Amino acid sequence: MAPVLPFLSVRRPTPMTRSRRPKVPILSESISILLTLSSFVFTGCHTTHARTAPAQPSPTKAQIPAPPAAKHPPRESAFSVYHNPTCGISFRYPRTYLLDESSDTENSAISEAQQQLTTDQPGATLVALVSIPPDAYPNTTFVSGTLQFVVNPTLTSDACHALAVPTDDAVTFGSTSVPGLTLAWVQRSSAALGTANLNRDYAGYANNTCYEFLLQVTTSSNPDADPQIKPADSPKILRQLSKIVSSLQLRPVPAPPKPPQI
Repeated sequence: MAPVLPFLSVRRPTPMTRSRRPKVPILSESISILLTLSSFVFTGCHTTHARTAPAQPSPTKAQIPAPPAAKHPPRESAFSVYHNPTCGISFRYPRTYLLDESSDTENSAISEAQQQLTTDQPGATLVALVSIPPDAYPNTTFVSGTLQFVVNPTLTSDACHALAVPTDDAVTFGSTSVPGLTLAWVQRSSAALGTANLNRDYAGYANNTCYEFLLQVTTSSNPDADPQIKPADSPKILRQLSKIVSSLQLRPVPAPPKPPQI
């Protein structure tokens, strides 16, 4: 009978023993690779997020856009308003025009206009003088354009209306109505010594007072026939002044306080 020991010494390893040995290094290497990849992935996302995350805008600013800028200034911004509570009137005039009040006694234009009024119409008072700047119409024969606002409490209603009655065929006439007042007007033109004048006088009666607007546009001749100088359009300039009259607003004049009774 053959001995048993030699048979046992040459027995090959079982399949379980062969498969267990190579799995140990494979598992170890797999874990190492997974840890490396995990570290790389998590580190890379965090860095990318920190670099590329945009600042979050405010929800309110994103939903409410800024209003667009106005292309043109408001219509009223081109005008100024003159208000005189003593006379109970107000009117608009272009902001580029000049306005002087009768209280400015040092103004030579006011003084001269008042002296002429005193001569032509006793009792009349110049309240305000509106003037077009001399350079408003460059390279033309324009010299000046003025509007005088006058009050005369000494005239009766009939005498006031007579100021705007046409006296000959050389004048044109009409009327302008504003709330509480109708202003009749007459228009005439004249020329002398190389200067031409276009005048329009308004007159209306209310609050026991005669209200007057005296408009005048003055132009010069062009004796040298300079081609750079164009004739000024006097009727057009006069219409600009007449728009001031059309903006008139009349208010009741407050009654003077009664003296205390003794």
